[in-house]
Amino acid sequence: MFDIDDKQATSSSGGPMVRLRAEVAELAGRDRSDWTGDALSQELVEMLKARERLDAEIVRTMAQWKRMRGWEADGALSPVAWLTHRAPVGASEARRLVKTARVVDDAPLLGEALADGVTTTAHINALAGVMSDRRRIVLPDHEQVLTEQARELSIRDFVVLVRRWAAIADDYLAGDTHDEHQPRNRLHASVTMDGWVDINGRLEPVAGAELLTTLDYLAPPDPKDVPDGVRSLAERRGDALAELAHWYQQGATPGGSPPSLGVVIDVATLNGDSPELARTRCDLEGVGPVTKATLERVSCGATIQRVVMAGDSITLDMGRNTRLATPTQTRAVRIRDAGCIFPSCDRPAPWCDIHHVNGWTHHGGETNVENLVCLCTRHHTLIHNTKWTIRANPDGTHTTTHPTRAP
Repeated sequence: MFDIDDKQATSSSGGPMVRLRAEVAELAGRDRSDWTGDALSQELVEMLKARERLDAEIVRTMAQWKRMRGWEADGALSPVAWLTHRAPVGASEARRLVKTARVVDDAPLLGEALADGVTTTAHINALAGVMSDRRRIVLPDHEQVLTEQARELSIRDFVVLVRRWAAIADDYLAGDTHDEHQPRNRLHASVTMDGWVDINGRLEPVAGAELLTTLDYLAPPDPKDVPDGVRSLAERRGDALAELAHWYQQGATPGGSPPSLGVVIDVATLNGDSPELARTRCDLEGVGPVTKATLERVSCGATIQRVVMAGDSITLDMGRNTRLATPTQTRAVRIRDAGCIFPSCDRPAPWCDIHHVNGWTHHGGETNVENLVCLCTRHHTLIHNTKWTIRANPDGTHTTTHPTRAP
């Protein structure tokens, strides 16, 4: 353990901390064995309120300590290393504290609201959870409205709001650095001692929405009188995933029409305007807020049902289904393009998505061969998340262009 300057620690915080430890010791010594449930409930709520105020001061103090690089005085290489060595916290908790403290440092208005007790550390944690170096660039532009909403919204509603803010920030920041910050899908599978396979992973919003929609479509809720008992949601999705794998192994496909992905979007976002943060909607059903670029990408290759909203409760348009390209259309496009049309890309046609040149969501593009091209998944994502565009030429070919690069 490193040495601490006890005199400085005592003079700066020793008085209140000594009294606090004494009060906690008194709480620990209370005999609650004969307390009623109501009395215990009241005590629990009061303790949680007190802990919230202490947590707020920990975050605010850590923001100042981090800004002054206080860990360096002990020779530690990072604030996380110092915390895990000197304080009773693990590495994951230390990283969370440091990330939350940085939000308070970057957004002084939120720090003031936290100090005044009009918002909570849970609200700050929610914002820290979606923060990245890129999104931090636009945080000052939205600090005022985020602080106002943190004061007014419940923690649950604020979590949804910061996810929508993150989607708006990503749309605003979309540019040529897309590949530098785009996380990849991942899936971990391990065989257990009894031969079963444990699975866990992380999918980007579109892939996640498509998977969950498909699984729920293939395995709907069981009737209450089913002979072998009603399956849980997790059990139904597990059975559906196993069936998908089995069908693929047998060379078969499930019958019927593909399920639709539900999309809710506010009219301002649809029209490319700047909506109010508290009223914006650009959500995939079952997943939540996504970027508008993600919505435009998913509309190219999935059946979606669009709902356009004005405000929180006024439905302007239930939209229309946009269908996948038919097998005949897909075959024609793949024969024509032979592969991804992006310059220098050698991905063959069977590996490619079918992309609408004029997007369905914003430009009213139709699903016909003239409006469809082959793009590999990487370049399909690039087109929807950056400034690259595709132009159809009179001779039936297509040209990809970028406003700041030579053709």
